[in-house]
Amino acid sequence: MDNKEVYFGGLPEDLFNGILAFLQALVAGGGPAAAAALSALVSLAQSEHAAAASMVEVRPIDAIFKAIELKDDLAALNSASTGALPTALAAFKAKLDKLTNFWLGK
Repeated sequence: MDNKEVYFGGLPEDLFNGILAFLQALVAGGGPAAAAALSALVSLAQSEHAAAASMVEVRPIDAIFKAIELKDDLAALNSASTGALPTALAAFKAKLDKLTNFWLGK
């Protein structure tokens, strides 16, 4: 996206902040989901860095749909049971990794 005044990276600020707060709380809380949350947190940072540094021209509508999908995934993570959370976080991490590749034009 061209509008770097609105976005540092690729996600709207409210979505980025929501994901960040959710993952940080899981990491700080420890437990079985902490490692998966930390891994997803690293992928989030990599995705935002790739978007901010990208020289690739992406279609804005594609970026919007990816953000909507991540917002829906975050809502699902918030309602996931403790036992299902590590697996759900692994899937979320995979989507963030795909988002990194999207910003890099891969």
